[in-house]
Amino acid sequence: MTRDDTLNDLTTRLTTGRLTRRDFVVKAMALGVSVSAIGAVLSACGGGDDTGGGGGEKVTMSFVSWGGTFQEAQTKAWLDPYAKANPNVTWVQDEPTDYAKIKAMVESGNVTWDVVDIGNDFGLSATSEALLTKLDPSIVPMDELQPDVFLTHGYRAPCHVYSTVVGYLPDKVSTPTSFADFFDLAKFPGKRGCYNFVSGGLLEMALVADGVAPADLYPLDTQRAFDYIDKTIKDQTVWWDTGAQSAQLLADGEVVMGMSWNNRLVTAREEGSSIDIMWDQHVMMADYFCIPKGIKNTDAAMKFIGWALSADHAADLSKYIASGPGNKNALDKVDPKYAADIPTAHLEGAVPQDDQYWADNYDKLDPVWQKWVQA
Repeated sequence: MTRDDTLNDLTTRLTTGRLTRRDFVVKAMALGVSVSAIGAVLSACGGGDDTGGGGGEKVTMSFVSWGGTFQEAQTKAWLDPYAKANPNVTWVQDEPTDYAKIKAMVESGNVTWDVVDIGNDFGLSATSEALLTKLDPSIVPMDELQPDVFLTHGYRAPCHVYSTVVGYLPDKVSTPTSFADFFDLAKFPGKRGCYNFVSGGLLEMALVADGVAPADLYPLDTQRAFDYIDKTIKDQTVWWDTGAQSAQLLADGEVVMGMSWNNRLVTAREEGSSIDIMWDQHVMMADYFCIPKGIKNTDAAMKFIGWALSADHAADLSKYIASGPGNKNALDKVDPKYAADIPTAHLEGAVPQDDQYWADNYDKLDPVWQKWVQA
């Protein structure tokens, strides 16, 4: 790559928020670019902020997520700072994310959602891809977004990383160190809290506990998983449907160990519950940003996603909740408050969930799960 090519690449990264102005100056000077030339590039890129934004035509964008404290954290971490740095941008918000609504909007040609936070169960199948806009890798740093862990296919980008973990009460049970301990009622007696959702992680936990290596999990041997749970914890299981329930079961002592999400248990602990988290093994997954097909603000939405998921900003969510960044180059920027309570700090114990497997098999396995739970 020539010096001009390198400078052009640095300029693109600067204008899309993937490089700060300070880093641009350092790297450009290392190339031997003159001070006056650097100043001209910075001036053309719009002012003194590091967002790649600035002025421009006024635009109102809608942001859609899952509501509650999570969306409040996203607002504080990304929406408000972006609007402050880009006064031409105004946000309106909606919640919760609804896949059926995305489909209806796109098919009717009346799309009013610009940036949407989706779960790991959307955005992979051919149907989902027909509903979403392909992300521009020159704006959204796709090459930095944990490609060895998360499947994106180019239509979604991981905005935060979380895990299904084992929470436990240290005053009622010994310290567990593996999924096998979760299923061992002899050494760890007491009821278990489990997520009543086929792709919620219990099947993966059971197979790993029964000796399957994480690298060999998929395709899941679901019958083996059901059999293992049947002979271990099923008759001592209390099923839950919401994150609030998962934490409350532990807080109330109704279960001594329970599946939950790491950020939910951290919040419960902050509220006074004596819950510990086992990080030796955990099922890691992510939420994603996407852009529904047919919106009017495609360029503006793309620039926001590129800015929010850049190495400089991807970890900002960790200032408000125990969430890991999707950008692997932001791992060292996680807020110290939650540094020990996010899955990206415990990658050695991570069992990444295979999103493509669940996109292909959910409809087939969910009826099997429902019948088994009720049996």
